[in-house]
Amino acid sequence: MERLSPPEPRRRWCVFFDRDGTLNAHVWRAGRRTSARHEQEWTALPGIQECFGRLRAAGALIGLVTNQPDLSRGLSDRTALDRMHHRLGPLDGVFVCPHTACRRCACRKPAGGLLRQAAEELSVDLSDSYMVGDRPTDAQAGIGAGCTAVLLTPRVPPRPSLIPGLHYATDLVDAAGTVLRHHRTADRHGHCPPTAKETPR
Repeated sequence: MERLSPPEPRRRWCVFFDRDGTLNAHVWRAGRRTSARHEQEWTALPGIQECFGRLRAAGALIGLVTNQPDLSRGLSDRTALDRMHHRLGPLDGVFVCPHTACRRCACRKPAGGLLRQAAEELSVDLSDSYMVGDRPTDAQAGIGAGCTAVLLTPRVPPRPSLIPGLHYATDLVDAAGTVLRHHRTADRHGHCPPTAKETPR
């Protein structure tokens, strides 16, 4: 009788989050939305722990993927970043691009370099993972790296987007529900990849 090989274990999956405007409020400076640079400026947005708790209960890892050009400008430092991120509770990975846009680096969103780095370090399947953010660049980074993207928007229904395969949520708790519904559907259909093609590595 032929022996059947055991099925290969499924790789882990992760929900990656943008930071400013997604997990914490922007800071307004001279009429512009900017990043929180230290703990005194950090204001968490509602629903973080409920969102994280629901996702962890479903087996997801939680990652943070953020552009922080104030590091290279000397306006913030890694110690301040670590203190702010510590207030989110345990994270499975924190991935930071410190560069300004003029560097044209591979890690600054909308490029997908940080997500690919995260996939290697956390041993997660990007085609079974998610990117949640408040800007189109977050969605572009996620979809370009092979993830499913969820864009936070208070507008219901959302403004039409030119980004294919994009999902929407009104807040973090709604984002958790969107991810879990999509993930269950993908499981039932044999783990289908996202609709957009993965950008070549």
